[in-house]
Amino acid sequence: MFKVFAALSALSLAAAPLAAQPADSQTAANPFALNSDITVDVSQLRCWDIVTLSEDDRAFAMVLVYGFAQGQAGATVFSPRDIQVAVVNTMMECVDKPDDLVLDVLKTHLPG
Repeated sequence: MFKVFAALSALSLAAAPLAAQPADSQTAANPFALNSDITVDVSQLRCWDIVTLSEDDRAFAMVLVYGFAQGQAGATVFSPRDIQVAVVNTMMECVDKPDDLVLDVLKTHLPG
């Protein structure tokens, strides 16, 4: 269990260097930055939105979407392996279907 929290913490810290940038360049570099005026509706994220992020931002976003999907399903137990398999399969499918909603694609790859 500790490994999962450590991995999630590491992912959240990946965006920390952006905090030193001015607000305008920070928003341009990372639309998910803390001081960004942009809001994100997880249910409306397209595959293209996720596929085109940097590797670190994509990992963070996918863990967020995975948690959202599992929360909707009422799941409270997570497996790092299940997360990895679902995310990799989602990304592979998203490359071929850039206009699809990430949440819809991910839900087809959830365990169970």
